[in-house]
Amino acid sequence: MFAPAALPAPDTLPGARDAALVDLLITLDRERSRMDALVLHAVEELRRRRVAENPGLVAADGDTVQLTGEQVLASELCAALRIADATAAQRISTARTLTEDLPATLDAYAAGDLHIGHVKAVLATSELLAQRVVDGDGNDQDPLYAEDALRRARAELEKTCLVGAELLSVRQLRRRLTRTLTRLSARHTLRTKVQREAGRFVRIDVCDDGLTAHLSGLLPLTEALRLDAFLTGCADATNPEDPRGIDGKGRSHAARRVDALLDLHAGSGTSPSVHVHVTVAATTLLGLDDEPADVVTPTLALSVPAEVARDLAACGTWRRLLTDPVGNVVDVGTRTYRPSAHIARRVRARDATCIFPGCTRPAQNCDLDHVVPFAQDGPTTLENLAPQCRHHHRLKTHTRWQVTPLPTRGWRWTSPTGHTYDTNTDPPPY
Repeated sequence: MFAPAALPAPDTLPGARDAALVDLLITLDRERSRMDALVLHAVEELRRRRVAENPGLVAADGDTVQLTGEQVLASELCAALRIADATAAQRISTARTLTEDLPATLDAYAAGDLHIGHVKAVLATSELLAQRVVDGDGNDQDPLYAEDALRRARAELEKTCLVGAELLSVRQLRRRLTRTLTRLSARHTLRTKVQREAGRFVRIDVCDDGLTAHLSGLLPLTEALRLDAFLTGCADATNPEDPRGIDGKGRSHAARRVDALLDLHAGSGTSPSVHVHVTVAATTLLGLDDEPADVVTPTLALSVPAEVARDLAACGTWRRLLTDPVGNVVDVGTRTYRPSAHIARRVRARDATCIFPGCTRPAQNCDLDHVVPFAQDGPTTLENLAPQCRHHHRLKTHTRWQVTPLPTRGWRWTSPTGHTYDTNTDPPPY
């Protein structure tokens, strides 16, 4: 029997300092990941033992009924942990997959560097590497990767995506995983695109109240991004003084997006200027390679396959963006308070989202903040400007939170308790 770790009693917390409480939260979160990973190690050890036993049960009619080791273990877990059979089977499958196919992910989980959301994201992307592909006619073909090739692809996925993952939110890690998946196999993206476009749909489901409905559907990513940007542009245009606030009719920004969709159906409304920013290598645009690209709309920031980037860029306005060999945007500064459009574009190209740790608000929907305040002789330069969503901008300006640049790429946030959190955005996908 293993003794549980000693934890502070809840009634001791009111007397703890703020910094001590934050330290406790960090410790508990890491320990929860460590314990979850230990559970998976224990499940896998039991699975191997049950498989080795390979039991056979004799039925009433004398026939031998073979049960797999996983089935025997699932029943044991159901009884011991009071969980459903499907839940037990899922734990067994996850334990085996992480142990055999994604050992680096399990190690990071066991070290407390990842939590369950990160692990699920890696598992989901890893499964796509083994997905069957279809040809242009929709016929099933072989899996994208198999056997040794699949193991190498999964190892490359971990090697690329787990570096610094302890600093990433789940959304940020998913974005990195998507980029790496696309780089590992453009063929996968092309084939599933055919399959998904063939199955596109729009569905209306009536809600229980009988007065509202859910709208859902599946459509090509390129058109979805354009539609998303269009609806946001319409909603912003109806309340230009405060685009994301409540308008004179009491409508939120989300409600105005719905009205814009209904106006589109009715053939009324306006057609605002729509901005979808695509950061893509020139070699990819020219078809010389299939490197993924970064796309930022007013509501989304994500990595997309090369073909989506080419479709979006085909009808857009192109601007050249120069970087140094490691992906830093090259620019010159100015002493004016408001950055020029030239500088603003470079800042938002360098940091595609708000720079607060884990925040994924697109940079074009953020304030450009002077890290060293302008009133304290902070220059309006590429190095001293950073996108911050309105909430985190206010946090930095009006509270004891502080931001400083890291020596290379990224930023360090220091909380009022003295804890530091580094955020390091991936370089542009050149």
